[in-house]
Amino acid sequence: MNKRILITISFGILVTLVVFLGLQDSQNRPSLSRLPISPDVAIARVISTYNISEDRLDKHPLYVYVKSDGNVYESNPEQNNIGKIIGHTDTTNTGGSHFAWEINDLQGRQKYYVDGVIGEIISNSSYR
Repeated sequence: MNKRILITISFGILVTLVVFLGLQDSQNRPSLSRLPISPDVAIARVISTYNISEDRLDKHPLYVYVKSDGNVYESNPEQNNIGKIIGHTDTTNTGGSHFAWEINDLQGRQKYYVDGVIGEIISNSSYR
């Protein structure tokens, strides 16, 4: 009887450890349903939504993290990490924080922020 209890407790500890390590590992990688869209898709979304020419847009958008209050932080699409603050925009349309592509309209002096997963335009602002 004591051997059975020891095996049951050992099995429970082992399963708990495996689940813990799996959760820790999953935080370091984007899941398939959360892979970021490409910058080209983000640019195409801005072009189709605002009916503007592709020539007006910067061809190298930044991947950033936009907080709900409009603070913009540098980020990395490979790891979804958050770096230092690099700017400010209007508050997000959704009221939430997002990883996004920052697309500059060089002629219109606008910045558009396109959600990095679903491609929704979450904010935009003018700049000087």
